[in-house]
Amino acid sequence: MMISLLYFFAAANLVHSFSLPSTGFRSIKSWDDVKEPWDKAGRRYGPNWSVDDNLDPVETPGQTGAMVWPIPYNSSYVHPEMRADLPVGKFLRSRPNLGICMSGGGMRAAICALGWYRGLNHLNLLQKARYVSANSGATWTSLPLICRSILEKKELGTDIDLDEYLGKYEGKYDDISVEEKSLIGKNLAEANILDPEVDDTTPGFNAWNPLMDIRKDWNWENDFWLDLSNAYLWNSDAKILDESSLPFPVFVATAYDSRNNKEFFPIENTLLYSGVPLDPRKLDKNAFMGGGFVQGVALNAASVEDETPVPLEDDNKLYLKEFENPSPVVKIAELTSASSNFGASGDAMLKIDLQNSFFRKQVYGIAKMFKGELKKTDLSGYFDPGKYKWWSPTTGGAPVDLNFVDGGMFDNLGVLALLRRGCSTIIVCDSCDTDVCNGSIFDPKIDTIIEENCGVKYYDVASLFGRGKSIIKDIFVKKGYKDTLNDRSKVFAPEEFDSLMKEMRALRMQGKPLVVRKKLPIIPNPLAGVYESYEVEMIFCFNGAVDEFCKPVMEEESGGPLGWMFGKKTKKDDFPYVDTLKCDYTSEEVSKLASLSSYNLVEGLKNVGFDIEQVEAGNLESEQLVQ
Repeated sequence: MMISLLYFFAAANLVHSFSLPSTGFRSIKSWDDVKEPWDKAGRRYGPNWSVDDNLDPVETPGQTGAMVWPIPYNSSYVHPEMRADLPVGKFLRSRPNLGICMSGGGMRAAICALGWYRGLNHLNLLQKARYVSANSGATWTSLPLICRSILEKKELGTDIDLDEYLGKYEGKYDDISVEEKSLIGKNLAEANILDPEVDDTTPGFNAWNPLMDIRKDWNWENDFWLDLSNAYLWNSDAKILDESSLPFPVFVATAYDSRNNKEFFPIENTLLYSGVPLDPRKLDKNAFMGGGFVQGVALNAASVEDETPVPLEDDNKLYLKEFENPSPVVKIAELTSASSNFGASGDAMLKIDLQNSFFRKQVYGIAKMFKGELKKTDLSGYFDPGKYKWWSPTTGGAPVDLNFVDGGMFDNLGVLALLRRGCSTIIVCDSCDTDVCNGSIFDPKIDTIIEENCGVKYYDVASLFGRGKSIIKDIFVKKGYKDTLNDRSKVFAPEEFDSLMKEMRALRMQGKPLVVRKKLPIIPNPLAGVYESYEVEMIFCFNGAVDEFCKPVMEEESGGPLGWMFGKKTKKDDFPYVDTLKCDYTSEEVSKLASLSSYNLVEGLKNVGFDIEQVEAGNLESEQLVQ
């Protein structure tokens, strides 16, 4: 989320082996005959509920029945949501193999995501893509949008009005509204979402409640993860998933074992499950568990009696496991905060202990002196990791205490999550806060700029090509720390990064949307959980100034065309490269940035000739089926 707080972990390859016990789990062939308990509002699983041997709902006081999925760590793995024996799998397999990812970047990213969703809706891509992955700020828009769409369909049988939630695409600057009119945009303008100090004048995270308030007990303080996972698992009667449904969401985060804060690994949170998409022992020789996924309702719970791993010799089967009732039950809103705790990420690298309240107060006080944006908010809550118990179905054993921190520590863009799922086309939306021309569109030293600056300023993109660089000075880094940013992220050839940035620079000099389309061979990387080599079509969309928007904005602020070119710079001249620490946006600022983001994506996709019909079509017969 914040490039200045980006710290990466030391990795160690470790060949591992473990036994494959085959007892202690209920193997399930089909859910077709399972009936939901009518008196539980459609909640099949949750505290005190499971199913019996006949697959009928049964009360289990003190226990929670939940699905678990092990990972065999190879390219043949089928993610839970793609299983053909589950409604969500049949639904996703019918769609083009398109994934869309949205980067972190605080409130700037949340507003950019609003614009990207608006543009995607205008192009009718939202209802056709398989996946959307998001990190940090982008989850603040993604989670309420997608949750609301599912819950309204499940409870009311209706589709949400996307134009009402996202706003209509209006095109160039002259056509946009002065104030933001979309429901999500208004909430972004009204709520200082990074401020945990909620009062009557500056509502914090709970300002999202109106978006979720279908029933009185549905808000961020109550748990409806159960309803959401059931919507994906048992869809046959309710018809929740159809041609109007939004893509399956993956919210990326980073985790570390509380016993070892020096090594990080990725976490993937979805509305269906939570877990680790690779083997942490490949990254950390001291890791206490393997990977796998557990239905979200069992997060924060220990397994009951049998703690042996799910047998991998038959990973095609569905498995149900009983857990102790989770305490506390994880709220759905925590999926967003889990991917946004940027301050908590410094444990592995910095000499300063940011978990120490005294040091944190001093650092924060100094930062406020240099960053005016911080004076209106309190980011202290984002220096504490989310703490959860997590049980690995692949290795079993007792649950491990994990700390969830900013997803940017491993995958700020969410690209790796989509590559793990074999997407053939990926639209990468990056809310970057730096001009691709680094302040001068006339500087001819492009190779120097790319080598010395782009690897830092665009670290999340650069690391995919093995070209990322950290900006943290050695004086602040712990002795013996090794930066393995590129080792764990590289999936594309390094020289392709130069080509990408040169094309972006050329578009910037022409005042055009920063959208570049490239076919790239994937370099398998077990450290990233990417095991398959195939050619993927990547469409990169960067936040950037374009003539249709930025000249009128600057002319407004500085007195006409000459003022824009030669006049005294104002704070608005930073548009659209807004500081990540800016938390408080006016309605007008939300409108301009969201409109620019939608314009860049819509017009940029047109410029590169993108057509959804060109994307590899979904086909139940040609793709691997799990029965």
